[in-house]
Amino acid sequence: MDTHIPILKRAGMVLVVLGACDLLAMRSGLLLPGTAAGIGLLCGSLRVASIVRWLAAFALCALGVMLLAWPLMQPVDLTLTQLKLQPRLLPSLLASAAWLILLYWLYRTLGAPAVLAARRAAGHRLHHMGLPAASGATLSLLTCVTLASMLNGAAAERARRAAERQFGPDYRYHVAALRVSQAHGARQVEGLVMAWNGHEIRNIPVAWQEDASGGR
Repeated sequence: MDTHIPILKRAGMVLVVLGACDLLAMRSGLLLPGTAAGIGLLCGSLRVASIVRWLAAFALCALGVMLLAWPLMQPVDLTLTQLKLQPRLLPSLLASAAWLILLYWLYRTLGAPAVLAARRAAGHRLHHMGLPAASGATLSLLTCVTLASMLNGAAAERARRAAERQFGPDYRYHVAALRVSQAHGARQVEGLVMAWNGHEIRNIPVAWQEDASGGR
């Protein structure tokens, strides 16, 4: 009758261990909510299981779409050069892949037939996982579209030209970040341009201020 309990405890133990490792590594503590959820699962809470599964579906689709869209957000040649010249990029990609595997495992584990049957027996409503999945994917897509629009506009082109004036035609240029703020009636624009060739990658900060009419 309580066949779902070992399943919940297994998922809870994984979350608690990850949270403990995060704390021991003196990181940001972002896994603390996961640790709290893990404790709830260890206690056999079906409501916590429902929440964690919902969040796992949301995050799985959001992260998956982001990883698929990331190579399209910058030139392919820059991505290949990063993989060649910046070895630290590969561990980051592997960590993202590990998160995808963990989220998928949580989603499947907490959606096991024994867990769903226990939730029905307890009178809990079984929510369709299409909603969190679609919400996560949509949020990532909107974020990517917004970033792509910002990084390909007039301000981005101005940032690219500013970087090119500094380092010349021996590099290719890509605007990686752009921030626009208003202060004292003027618009402050700050950006980061990546300049690369086959031998190196440079991160070039650029900034300028515009008056209300758009002049420098």
